[in-house]
Amino acid sequence: MAQAFFDESREQSQIKAKIVSDYFFAWAKIITHVQRSDRIAYIDLFAGPGRYKDGTMSTPLLILQGGIRDPIVANRLVTLFNDRDANSSRSLEAAIKSLPGIEKLKYAPRVMNQEIGTEIVKRFEEMRLILRCSLSIRGVTKVYRFSW
Repeated sequence: MAQAFFDESREQSQIKAKIVSDYFFAWAKIITHVQRSDRIAYIDLFAGPGRYKDGTMSTPLLILQGGIRDPIVANRLVTLFNDRDANSSRSLEAAIKSLPGIEKLKYAPRVMNQEIGTEIVKRFEEMRLILRCSLSIRGVTKVYRFSW
């Protein structure tokens, strides 16, 4: 199913990616000035391969690209991407490595290949060092924020 979704970059997908990216960076600008933690996080549990077949970047790459451009965000951004499809996860890893300036990010992006369930909840519980996160879920245009 993930592969079919990323066959073609549809207008609604591009709009969703822009909304999520714009919202995240508006939030990041505010939070980096008021938060005492040295990290902010972006988590996408249904990340896909990073690019549509036509080469258009999907949300994970847009978030990373924005982080690379902003030195304050680049120094704080922790990213975790997941896709249950192994091919999508491998494609995303390759797409991330090919992003110009990716080395500017203090924390290397993490890509996982897991089914979403109780195991991922355990991982989040172990990540108590991150105070706030934004979560993007494919098909949902709202970005959810939550705290530990």
